[in-house]
Amino acid sequence: MSSKKRTGFGSYPLRYLALGLLMKGPGHGYQLDQTLSDKFGMIWKAGQTKLYVTLSDLEKQGLLRTKLERQKNRPDRKVYHLTKQGQETFLDWVGKPVPSLRAARVELLAKLRFYDWLVLPNAAELIHAQQETFLKMITEWEKEKAGEKDPFLGLVYDFRINQAQFIMDWLETYQKKIVKTSGKH
Repeated sequence: MSSKKRTGFGSYPLRYLALGLLMKGPGHGYQLDQTLSDKFGMIWKAGQTKLYVTLSDLEKQGLLRTKLERQKNRPDRKVYHLTKQGQETFLDWVGKPVPSLRAARVELLAKLRFYDWLVLPNAAELIHAQQETFLKMITEWEKEKAGEKDPFLGLVYDFRINQAQFIMDWLETYQKKIVKTSGKH
């Protein structure tokens, strides 16, 4: 395997998840944390502290703004509002395929969940672009595997190729069952 290849390791961009949660409308931190747990719990885990830090960072970047909401007999709470720039940033992210198999397990599933939950158009375009991305990976891995001398690494290539093919097949099933039948996307 080439040393310049991506390994697929990295952190998932919680910032986009936070922006997406605000696409439904303004919300306070606890409410957003509950929505994250309810709608994305099986896909994406993020602690409440990380979410609050992310929201603060997004405010500093101008991707959301806050208003203090007065509460009777309780401290004021911050209510987060998505800015136009925040909305554009989210929509740009959600429409792009993920670059690795590892990202498909979390980030791609989160994107598809957003398409479903927010009733966003063009899910079929994301699916097609993702399948094209994985097809390119498979083609590259098959070429590299052909020149691989180490039998174990040959099996690793098989593993990756089969994972990518499985995801492509799953996307086809998703598209048939969810996207086309619901008419939402």
